[in-house]
Amino acid sequence: MEVKIYREPENEALILDEVQLAEYNDLALELGFTTQENAKEQNVPNIYVSLNNAMEKQLKAVCPVKVDAEHYSKSTIPLEVLKVYKFAKDNKMFDGFHIWYNDVDPDPMLIGWNWRSESDKEKNYTWCVNRFLIARWGDCSLELPELLELGFQKMKQELTDKAQSAIDKCNAVISNPDLHVRKILSNTMDSDISLNINSSGTIY
Repeated sequence: MEVKIYREPENEALILDEVQLAEYNDLALELGFTTQENAKEQNVPNIYVSLNNAMEKQLKAVCPVKVDAEHYSKSTIPLEVLKVYKFAKDNKMFDGFHIWYNDVDPDPMLIGWNWRSESDKEKNYTWCVNRFLIARWGDCSLELPELLELGFQKMKQELTDKAQSAIDKCNAVISNPDLHVRKILSNTMDSDISLNINSSGTIY
C-alpha cells in the first residue's frame, strides 16, 4: 500500500521547524496579516492543498462517497495517515474531516474542511465550507495533477456513456414513434432521455 501526503512543499517546514514557524508568525503579525497563531486557536498553519470548485468535482469523480473520518471502515487507514490526521486534529487545523472513497476502486482520500464564516457555522450551511486535500492511500501514489486528470477522464467517460445512451434512446423513438407514444400513454415508458450526470450519485 502506498501513501501520498499533499502538503504545499514551500511551506512544509512551518509545521516541522519551530524557529521558522515563530518567524512566520512574527513577520505576518508585523505586516498586519491574520496568522494561525491568533486565528481559531490553531497552533500551526494549514499547509495542505486547498481545493477549488473544479478540483473538488474532479476528486469527487474519483471518490464519490463521503463519510466522517471517524466512521470510515471500508479499509485499514495506514499509520502514516493516522499520524497526519492526529497532528491536524490536535493542532485544530480544520473544523472537520471526511474520507472520500469509491466502493468499486478504493484508494480513499482524507479531506479537511473549515467553515467559511461563523454565520455559515451557526446556520449549519454544510455547502459553505473550504476543503483541503490532506492524504490519499491505496495501490498507487499519484501527484495532484495526475489525480485531477484521473477525475477528468472519469467525468468525460461518464458523460460520453450517458450521451451515447441518450442517442440510442432517441434513435429507438425515431424508428418506432407510435410504440413510444403508446408507452407514454400507458405509463410504461422505461426512462426519460437525459444527459443529467448526477444519476450515478456522483456530485458534479
